Amino acid sequence: MTFRIATSQAKCRAALLACILLCGLIAACGRNSDAAAKANALELTVLSPHGTDIRREFGEAFSKWHEAKYGVPVVVEWPDIGGGGTGNIIKTLNKAYQYHDTSGYDVVFGGGSAAMNGLATADGGKGFLMRPLPVAEGEEDTLAALPADIFGRPLREKNGLWVAATMSNFGIEVNKDRVAELGLKMPRVWEDIAGPEWIGRLSLADPAKSGSVKTSYEMIFQQYGWEKGWAVITRLFANAAMVREGGANPADDTGSADAVAGIVIDFYGRLAVLRAGESILTFVTPEGGTTPDPDPIAILKGAPHAELASRFVRFVVSPDGQRLWTHRAGTPGGPRRNTLGRLSVLPWLYEKESAFMFDPTSPFIAAATMGDASTREAREKEKNARDKYIGELIKAALIDNQPELAKARRAIHAAGDRPELLAMLTALPTFVPSSVNAKGELEYGSARTIDNASLGAVAEEFNPREKAKAGYAERLQNGLRDHWRETFAKRFADVERLARTK
Repeated sequence: MTFRIATSQAKCRAALLACILLCGLIAACGRNSDAAAKANALELTVLSPHGTDIRREFGEAFSKWHEAKYGVPVVVEWPDIGGGGTGNIIKTLNKAYQYHDTSGYDVVFGGGSAAMNGLATADGGKGFLMRPLPVAEGEEDTLAALPADIFGRPLREKNGLWVAATMSNFGIEVNKDRVAELGLKMPRVWEDIAGPEWIGRLSLADPAKSGSVKTSYEMIFQQYGWEKGWAVITRLFANAAMVREGGANPADDTGSADAVAGIVIDFYGRLAVLRAGESILTFVTPEGGTTPDPDPIAILKGAPHAELASRFVRFVVSPDGQRLWTHRAGTPGGPRRNTLGRLSVLPWLYEKESAFMFDPTSPFIAAATMGDASTREAREKEKNARDKYIGELIKAALIDNQPELAKARRAIHAAGDRPELLAMLTALPTFVPSSVNAKGELEYGSARTIDNASLGAVAEEFNPREKAKAGYAERLQNGLRDHWRETFAKRFADVERLARTK
């Protein structure tokens, strides 16, 4: 009996050892196979603020598409640039092109049209982008199928330096359970969540860290104009329970009921609804308060792999690439693992393949417009004027001082929401103009209000094109940030004191 048990145990140990060796051999073969595949593959480096799901789906799909079409797979590398946000990517490119004709990267993918327009005109207008290389003779150019615009908003840069890879709408993620519990009204427009009943109930994000977040706040300026828009933005941050770094965080906070509502880009909002259920969350598109914003893709100037980069851009815009944005995971042509829930730039896709889509509503027939053509044109000029600094202004004035802003707002509400106190709280910011004297030294003037007429002057202070001032750019930027931070800190303290004493 003892002998048979020992023999049985020995056999088990031998079988286990053989199994371990076999598994190790299989794993080694797998590693060798992966290594061999990677060794034979081409490499492409893409800078992007997009999350892991988007990177993985587009990287794998492009590799398979390229191997089927050109016989070679592609390894798409996604460097993590200081966390990957649009602002960090722009800073990295500014630094790289200051000293070299190439950044060492191939493609920039995402971040919104404002950020991409900035890259197209950076470095005194020379820009950091290049047009895709022409297709080989006989090949289809998928860029030709891209519409020129959507409701007047361009889907391609005028010189072809970027094209829209997808589009984004912006709106308000709302926790329906909490709204009902607190007896709040469901918001319809941006200004609804700026009221006193929403104090301490919003989750917002930092526009200095995210291009999409900056664009979401820009929609508020586009609807209300600069002066009223600033007042609305100030009251929104006064109502914030938390201010997050990432654009997805407000949707998460609303889903977890840490906040009752948050301002988000559409796909973060829709995916949060998908996770939590429509009975708990909803995504509200503000009435007359948003139009689709192109989220572009472009090739970086001096790209080490310009031809491969051109193929990647054309793949993203092709039907094969567009289905990854719109279709549900597992449907024909859709993403393999996770639904991405974004918009397509191809109108016909909504007509022919809506049955496979996460949201079949076409933005080409459902887009809201903000005012007539002349109003939209004027607001677009204002947007372009403040684009370089608006995220930094909001960060320094309202986010760095958010606890003080919230205290002042609560004090005003406790004092009866008197209009004169609210006017003080939401007054326009100021800036200090500068000039360079004959000795090459900076001289400063008196503080001026940033109104519609001076939006461009502030841009020149923050990002000077004048040769004499350009060397002081960093000093001027830091000076403006300090000015905004300090003047608003004083303002909020003064308003709180007045509210408590009157």
